[in-house]
Amino acid sequence: MTYWDPIGVKDEPMAADEYDGYIGGIYELLTSKATSREISDHLREIEIKRMGYSEEQVPQHLDVAETLKEISLD
Repeated sequence: MTYWDPIGVKDEPMAADEYDGYIGGIYELLTSKATSREISDHLREIEIKRMGYSEEQVPQHLDVAETLKEISLD
């Protein structure tokens, strides 16, 4: 939520688990050594297909993808 909060709920305690359903797909991308572009595209797809945003509303998330790739999965 610190780096990717498309619906703006990071300061809402009751929404702490809001994005938990997306962790598995992101984890899979990270463990398969996906590129930053692939991770960014995945985040955009979530926002467009699951959250109902239009393509024009959703930015590329390359900065978020780079941050996620820095996470140690060991």
